[in-house]
Amino acid sequence: MTINLQNRRYIGNKFKLLSFIDNVLKKENISFETVADIFAGTGVVSCFFLEQRKKLIINDILFSNQVFYQAWLSGDDYNDNKVSKLINYYNKSSDYLQDNYFSETFSNTYYSFEDALKIGSIREHLEKNKESLTKREYFIILASLLYAADKIANTVGHFESFLKSPPKENGVFLEALNIKNYKYKPEIYQQNANLLIKNIKSDLLYIDPPYNARQYANFYHILENLAEWNKPPVFGKTLKMPRKEKMSLYSTASAKKQLQELVSLANTKYILLSYNNTYTAESTASINKISEMDIYDILTKKGSVKIFDTQYRFFNTGKTYFTNHKELLYLCSCTS
Repeated sequence: MTINLQNRRYIGNKFKLLSFIDNVLKKENISFETVADIFAGTGVVSCFFLEQRKKLIINDILFSNQVFYQAWLSGDDYNDNKVSKLINYYNKSSDYLQDNYFSETFSNTYYSFEDALKIGSIREHLEKNKESLTKREYFIILASLLYAADKIANTVGHFESFLKSPPKENGVFLEALNIKNYKYKPEIYQQNANLLIKNIKSDLLYIDPPYNARQYANFYHILENLAEWNKPPVFGKTLKMPRKEKMSLYSTASAKKQLQELVSLANTKYILLSYNNTYTAESTASINKISEMDIYDILTKKGSVKIFDTQYRFFNTGKTYFTNHKELLYLCSCTS
């Protein structure tokens, strides 16, 4: 079996909305060659535009997301036989197993001891043998490990907390990545979007910022920890690492100010902004930080604006209830 880029358990994954995005752009006869996807998340929107033979700028603040972009989308060289051989070794051998940071830190919470031992041992072995791999080979194997770890985690689909029931031994199995070739190699960044925007230019700027108080750095801290492999101390019941520099201001009371700054600095012909209408959810953490009117006002200072919507199932942890949920697309034809 092979893993596709969209096969992640990731909040805000836009895979099911790609046809909606495509239809809006086609309906409005938007012509563009370069796209900047500056809150790229899973990278599925960027992948969609690469498949359309567009030039891409991809950005996200989380390093774990960078791993996936480098593995699937970078266009750099790699030896498939070498990658397959190492993945096969990790799946079938136990020679590399040893006590490690991951098993000592996360076993019997997010993972069983046996699974945590194997995840950490693979990560340690991969890091020690990094010099024998190309940059992309390293990221391909690391991406496969992150997928495997995410797939069996003792969670509801994110790492804000682990389940109360003891984790089962699920087994850690690395799979090959379904990698495709594209016409252009993208520019890949890991920066604060409001800083990056000062240094990039595009025909189409796609903006999909965090919508509410839920911080992605909290939801995916285990994968971020495993990807970076700095072995930091963790704290609290949910075993989070220090992550202040990865927190988004778009999930705070300053979200409106951040969007105003971003839009005003954008050097682009068109802005396509994704948001939704979660303004009356029972959970305050799920309520959007920027109102529809504020978004419209901010964009109209940049150019003419059209709004499109589609029905869309919302993320639910069991505590959030919301009806008539819609995903919104704001299309701004820039004049300034």
